[in-house]
Amino acid sequence: MKKKLVFLAMIFTAIFLVSCANTAQKNNSDNVVRVSYQIKKENKSLSKKTVTVKKGASVLTGLKKAWPVKTENKMVTKIDGHAQNPDLDQYWLYDINGKESKKGVDQQKLHDQDKVVFILKDISK
Repeated sequence: MKKKLVFLAMIFTAIFLVSCANTAQKNNSDNVVRVSYQIKKENKSLSKKTVTVKKGASVLTGLKKAWPVKTENKMVTKIDGHAQNPDLDQYWLYDINGKESKKGVDQQKLHDQDKVVFILKDISK
């Protein structure tokens, strides 16, 4: 009888531990989003990466996770060695899910499966 009680206690403990592990894993995945990034110069693709960031992270946070980035006054000035050139009217612009963003890179929040494209573009054209 005592062996049966010990055996049942072990089974309940194992079930409890497995259910706690599944809950922790689910909560972890609920707190992250997966985002695709692409950098382009005009129409030429330079690089693509997919990153995971915390839910509610900004476009800038994900961009910095993907490549080395330089900013000035909250504006992206250089990505992965590709710098904008104000003398030639070349600036980094970005869209999210195919639409031009109305927010700065530090203010635009990311959602799961977002597609962010940064384009080094001549704005004089």
